[in-house]
Amino acid sequence: MSSPETVAGTSSTGSLSAGADCGGGGLLVWRQYVPPSVAPVLLLSGGRERAAQHAQQLGVAPFENGQYVRLLNRGRRGGYLFADESGEGISTDRHREMVNTVWRVQILETDTVHVVLCGAYGRHLAATPASRATAASASSPSSASSTRWRIPTASDVVLLSENPSTGVFRALRANGRYRRWNRGVTLEAIDRANACFSLMMEWEVQVIPTRVQRPPFQVGRAARRFGLWRQGSQEMQVGVGMADYNGNFNGPCGVIISFVGRSLIELGNAVERRFGDGFNFRNMSLFIRAGNLGQPFPLLTDLPRGIDDVDVIMFMVGTPGYNRLRYPDIHAA
Repeated sequence: MSSPETVAGTSSTGSLSAGADCGGGGLLVWRQYVPPSVAPVLLLSGGRERAAQHAQQLGVAPFENGQYVRLLNRGRRGGYLFADESGEGISTDRHREMVNTVWRVQILETDTVHVVLCGAYGRHLAATPASRATAASASSPSSASSTRWRIPTASDVVLLSENPSTGVFRALRANGRYRRWNRGVTLEAIDRANACFSLMMEWEVQVIPTRVQRPPFQVGRAARRFGLWRQGSQEMQVGVGMADYNGNFNGPCGVIISFVGRSLIELGNAVERRFGDGFNFRNMSLFIRAGNLGQPFPLLTDLPRGIDDVDVIMFMVGTPGYNRLRYPDIHAA
């Protein structure tokens, strides 16, 4: 398990493919997009609120397709946007070096342009109708719509989600401004005509460099060091599929593997037993996704304890697809 393992990227159209090395260590080819103007919103500049004098643009800058990022809240409590070990919850946490604080960026270009953020368990940052942030599976276009975010043109990032039923924009915000024990993340409706963005709605985007060798697995003692206890005694089923020679994967994960607990190591052992000779955990990279429209994320930690609808994709050592993959350098300064 010490062999180099790498992470998959995706195309901006949403199909699954291996991330291509772009020379500078990035994933895929990215391009910035200048979107059309929309109704005025209020932007925050230098920590002070001000009313927008002109119609502002919504886009995706400073995000780039295929990059890995952390999102640090600029509010009083601070903390990084964090994918909870339940697999469904979203919170903030100050443990920067955890893979749960890492998000992979996908840029979707249709009639508009959106950012999609995929977290440690292959699930996407999503907005619920009740204005709660969650990590969602992407199994249908309707479920995928809640995972799309837009960004006002400003020096600081505010993530906006449009409620499909009302057309109201809502801003992702950290809680705990006055009750610091509150680590929850919710959404707050924005009045386009007279909006106010607080520091609790601002997120500093920290780009994570990529590397060829995978970071150490955050399992066992490494996970417990952060207070995570993902082991369990119940049996779970995981769908497993294999990327082709060039690293592409566009089909369902048709092989179902059952094993007890949530351990990444036990999952690797179960894969070896199911596929037999030639399938050694040390000679493959595993990526997790949630839903057939989900995007893959490097599986670096134990499986989430609260969900079972996950698929795992294998990339085999020695293939061109495997050789082009990259991991986020989680421990980079």
